[in-house]
Amino acid sequence: MNLLSNERGLVAGWAVKLLLFLALLGIVIYDGAAIAVNAFQLDTVSDEVALEVSSSARDKSLFTLEREAKKAARARDARLVEIKLNADKSVLRVTIRREANTLLVSRFDRTSDWGQMSATGKVSTD
Repeated sequence: MNLLSNERGLVAGWAVKLLLFLALLGIVIYDGAAIAVNAFQLDTVSDEVALEVSSSARDKSLFTLEREAKKAARARDARLVEIKLNADKSVLRVTIRREANTLLVSRFDRTSDWGQMSATGKVSTD
């Protein structure tokens, strides 16, 4: 009987360690996937914001364009970092930033920057 209880403790300890390892692995995979998806989506979102604002770039001031770009970025859960219009108003560049929805990465100071992504969308105003 004593031998049987020792084996149960060994199996239970092994099962707990396996479950903890799988849970940690799942969190790491989830955070990595969230960061990757955010990076891929943000590139598209920056182009969308630039395209939305570019339609009126020749007629409006940079201040008005910036306000429109902030509104468009907020609608897509992003934050406007910078908007640039070249001298002849033919090319508009919009840089936006967004944080990935992660479980652990955003919780620690050393890793919180890993979830912050930025992307620049460039579009012609012609």
